[in-house]
Amino acid sequence: MKGFIFKASSIFTCFIPTKLLIKLSGKKIIYPFYHIISDNPPPHIKHLYPIRSVKQFEKDLDFLQKYFTASEFDSGNNKPQFILSFDDGLSEVYDIVAPILKRRNIPAIFFVNSAFVDNKDIFKNYIFSLKQENPETDYKKYLTNKKPYLTSEQIFELINEGFKIGAHSINHPLFSEISEAEQIKQTKESIDFICKKFGEKQKLFAFPFTDDGVTDVFFNTVFENKIVDYTFGTAGIKDDIFERNIQRIPIEKYGLSAKRHIKTEYLLYIIKKLFGKHVVKR
Repeated sequence: MKGFIFKASSIFTCFIPTKLLIKLSGKKIIYPFYHIISDNPPPHIKHLYPIRSVKQFEKDLDFLQKYFTASEFDSGNNKPQFILSFDDGLSEVYDIVAPILKRRNIPAIFFVNSAFVDNKDIFKNYIFSLKQENPETDYKKYLTNKKPYLTSEQIFELINEGFKIGAHSINHPLFSEISEAEQIKQTKESIDFICKKFGEKQKLFAFPFTDDGVTDVFFNTVFENKIVDYTFGTAGIKDDIFERNIQRIPIEKYGLSAKRHIKTEYLLYIIKKLFGKHVVKR
């Protein structure tokens, strides 16, 4: 139902200028994110969600760079800007995404799962996708042969090229389905891994799947104990009662272009704000 409402709403954005939506919303900073860009969707992902081609991604970036400045996170810039990120630490980030971003001078944050770096293990949903493609697939051999995830060497190279690395939990659980103690463990251990192994100073954590259902106790714990500096959800353009929990825009979610998706997010934010529904509450 949400998907239908979102896509139906996107039709109206064709008649509203992007600059007007930005002005009316008062939201100058947006946080679009992706997982993968590929012209040949790999079997571990192709059955899970729509995948952007290189051409589609380039078109998305054309739109973003026309109306927003590509910025590093926490830059302090007050102009309309976008902070780009990618989840899951997939190898396409190194092979396909980074070269495009370097050519366009666009910074980004790459969130990785500590258990999957160097292809030591695989996300359970990827196994599901692999089995759909071929029930006989041995995922351990797939990890060895295909290497779907970033290696430590590639991550160090990305850091040297100016990209940021953040944590995305240990092994990608849905936080609303695990205990509070496990939520803290998944967050702290993955952050510690990023900081100790790769020397990252800023502690950035993106929730796997969503932060929906995560309580204020979790946020108070991780912020007060300085386990993280900032966390990131996936609710689109929304405010949050915790200022350091930032909501990002899941561009791949409905298969729309970044232009239609982002303009729709703006329109819905403006409408929700009229009714006081624009803030994520716990």
